[in-house]
Amino acid sequence: MSIDLSTLPPLTSPTAPSNTLLITNLKDAEIFRPDNLQTIRELIDASAPIHVWAPLKSFRRIIVSFMEEKDAVRIKDILDGEEIMGVAVKVYFGQPTPIEPRDEHLPLPDAGKLFFISPPPSPPHGWEVKLEGAPNKQVHAEDLAEALASLHSRAQATAQAQSMNAPRKGTRHARSGSTTIYNPSEHGLSPDLPAIEVEDLSGDSDVSPIEQQKSTFTHTARPPVELMQQ
Repeated sequence: MSIDLSTLPPLTSPTAPSNTLLITNLKDAEIFRPDNLQTIRELIDASAPIHVWAPLKSFRRIIVSFMEEKDAVRIKDILDGEEIMGVAVKVYFGQPTPIEPRDEHLPLPDAGKLFFISPPPSPPHGWEVKLEGAPNKQVHAEDLAEALASLHSRAQATAQAQSMNAPRKGTRHARSGSTTIYNPSEHGLSPDLPAIEVEDLSGDSDVSPIEQQKSTFTHTARPPVELMQQ
């Protein structure tokens, strides 16, 4: 008679004792109500002072750590297998939780390893050490000053050309033209129908904006509807 042990899962060593406990199998969501959590914490804290208390509702467990490892061992022996709201809980040891505060800043690099990979190259033949020249005492560099001077001269030439091409006072530019939109001759030469033209006034004019505002335009009366239908 032989027994096949190949299907058995591998042996796992139990977790070493630590100051952190994982209280699992908390299937009832009512356990995570604030009042119930406060009651459970007070019962545990009465037996051993709690260092960290972290309820995890989504994982149905509570992580609790103590100041000393022996307190965690004693609380595990008390809670493991006990029923909380009708469900038997399972308690395991977790990773140790450090009690003393530690410095979480990045350490400085080792000063003994701060060296160059290779020495710098040698200077070329005939190279001599020279002192650095004094700072520039001018307000602008020479190339910048020349560019500003040429820009100023171009601006003056443009202003003179505009003044020569500007229209004299009292003269008017000819209008670009007009476009006839409605011609009575094309509709029976009726004397009661006016002609409609659109004049292009987009060109320059010597009329000041004030004069344009003061000028009034006479509105053209609408032709009779009867004549338009004929």
